[in-house]
Amino acid sequence: MIRFIWISIFTICALPFTQAQVVERSVGMSAGVQNALVLEVPAVDAGLVSDLWKDYMKDFYREKPKWQRKDKEWLSDDADIAALGMGNTVDVIAKTEQKGDNTFICMWIDLGGAYLNSSQHRERYTEAEKMLVRFGLEVARAKVKIELEEQEGMLKDFNRDLERLAADKERYEREIQRAKETIAKAEKDIEDNLKAQEEMAARIKAQEGVIKSVQKRLNDL
Repeated sequence: MIRFIWISIFTICALPFTQAQVVERSVGMSAGVQNALVLEVPAVDAGLVSDLWKDYMKDFYREKPKWQRKDKEWLSDDADIAALGMGNTVDVIAKTEQKGDNTFICMWIDLGGAYLNSSQHRERYTEAEKMLVRFGLEVARAKVKIELEEQEGMLKDFNRDLERLAADKERYEREIQRAKETIAKAEKDIEDNLKAQEEMAARIKAQEGVIKSVQKRLNDL
């Protein structure tokens, strides 16, 4: 039997809402093939979803799930969740699986001798659906938060680039000012050089006159 629940989740993304689909199906886990609730989380890495599950159980249900390394599952042993246990504790097992860009999270609720299913535990199953969909919302929020941090990081990079460009502009302006001063000095040096050439040409002409006079005296002897 497969049962669906559709709930709109606000994600503050390009599209205002995304559909969270919880599916009931038999899935293999550490205790064999058992009835599970499965949620597909689009465009999210399985590692992130797994880490968020740990925080979710701690923040919302005051449970600290333990990582079962061998089975790659999160186990919340003897969890006190009233809506699911109805006065008793339950074991909550969760596991993530990456498929392409999307991640599937499977959740099993061990009621103690039976696993939660919609046909035998309709009211509690509905609560479990809400629990998993609420987790989907937390994943969506975390995803947007990561995107926000990335965009803020890009903004910081842009601001640093702008500061660097402004500093470059100031350096270029100083170089232009120094170049203008160098050009002005060179122009003044050219003027002085031209005057010096005129003075030297006059001295040469005068010297030539002196030489002619001396040469004439020599010739007259």
